[in-house]
Amino acid sequence: MAALDALFAPYDRTDAPGFAVGVALQGVPGYRRGFGMANVELPVALSPSIRMRIGSTTKHFCVLAVMLLVEEGKLAITESPRAHIPELPAWADPITIEQLMAHTSGMRDSLDLIFSSAGPGVAANAGFQLELLTGLDSVNAPAGTTWNYNNGGYVLLTEIVGRVSGMPFADFLRTRILDPIGMADTLLRPLDTDLLPNSATQHLPRPDGGWSRGIFGAWIGGEGGIVSTVNDMLAWLRHMSHPIVGSAETWAQMRTPRMTHGYGLGLNMTKHRGLDTVHHAGGVVGGSSQMLKVLGHELDIILMTNGRSALDLYSLVDAIIDRCIEGLPPAPQDVAGRLVDGTFHSARTGQVLSLVGHAGQQAVVMGGMTLPTTRDADGRMTVAILPTDLRILPIETGGVTTLETTEFGETDLLAPVAVPAGTTAASLVGRYESRAAKLAADILIDETETARIMLSGPLGGTDYLLQPLGPDLWRALSPTWSPPGGTLEFSENGFLFTSGRTVRLAFERSVQA
Repeated sequence: MAALDALFAPYDRTDAPGFAVGVALQGVPGYRRGFGMANVELPVALSPSIRMRIGSTTKHFCVLAVMLLVEEGKLAITESPRAHIPELPAWADPITIEQLMAHTSGMRDSLDLIFSSAGPGVAANAGFQLELLTGLDSVNAPAGTTWNYNNGGYVLLTEIVGRVSGMPFADFLRTRILDPIGMADTLLRPLDTDLLPNSATQHLPRPDGGWSRGIFGAWIGGEGGIVSTVNDMLAWLRHMSHPIVGSAETWAQMRTPRMTHGYGLGLNMTKHRGLDTVHHAGGVVGGSSQMLKVLGHELDIILMTNGRSALDLYSLVDAIIDRCIEGLPPAPQDVAGRLVDGTFHSARTGQVLSLVGHAGQQAVVMGGMTLPTTRDADGRMTVAILPTDLRILPIETGGVTTLETTEFGETDLLAPVAVPAGTTAASLVGRYESRAAKLAADILIDETETARIMLSGPLGGTDYLLQPLGPDLWRALSPTWSPPGGTLEFSENGFLFTSGRTVRLAFERSVQA
């Protein structure tokens, strides 16, 4: 216990949010602690019994709800979601319920579209995401061809559970899953604005060193709406080893990877220093979580934070494993190599990656985030904290560096891009629309000669800086951590917008009267 206490000592403070942690071996809790404050405004410390958001760790609970209905013969995972949500457009026909659970549907992500336009804190009612999805006329990719994390798919799964079972998703979750396991402090909390007793506050760090309240404005269900406690989540992890809810076939399906990086149905199967693990992380506005089981050792870990860095959270989970299991092989070491600096673009897929030096190490900028990388002996770089098997190989030919990426069995080539001399946004000024997505984009040059784009929709708008990357290629830079922004590929009639979970959404230039 002293070794674990030492890990969390830097977070044992009375002026900041922190972590709630639980560790169990063979189903027996051995370490349960809270470090930091449940709310920096009040003298209440975090503890194993305080409710906290688990974010997308919710997803495998949602999958289990779907699979219980499959066991009863009320639906099949090979069906299209249109079998139960007939108002969905024709793009949903080739998609299966299984692909929704596995993030291989190729559909657009409603939550990403909301975040990109209005930001994470703007209120959206319970039906807004479904309404948005039923109006779309395009997809990110053909069904089953690639993997892209997608909250919109779980919006549909939540709706399917409600329609097929005849009861609200929250009630189904309570009566069919949580109550039988005795998880009395766990429930669906769709809105942060609804007060809930015994709940930690989510915190966002401010540039001045203080904190602001983290609010998730959209109504959230099976995509990420559960609140729980360390005590309840340890009970859940114990149940996963000897389930009484869900058949053996159901749990085998959930743990069977559908893609090369190990993601199954709401659960991730990966290795840590040779150990097989099953896990799922979650992130919300002002918090994050990681639930992990080390198979073969029956080591269970739940770690939740109400405002500390998600990078710290993942590192702490790895460190807990390393301190609890002896005799592990050495952790893979980062192989030294030259630092690459530049921005690269794939004309085929629209993917944009920027390689930068960060604290003397190679980092990659993707999806608006600057992420650390590790390099193997072949010179390929990986991004360990994301659910992907992305490999990035810089190739130098004649003094020019290009990137070869491989992800989910597909290879892509990214060429270096540079900003032509004299580039301005003057010719881009005007209004653009993506009518099916109910989005508009207004590009202007402000009084300081700075190019800006306002991306807006029914819930509000977000103002981005426009940064040139190359010929007809621009980046929308967010002034805050979220939304993360994206890239714009311009043509004569408009542009294609790509963010972390939206691929080449078309905006057409409006004709001025």
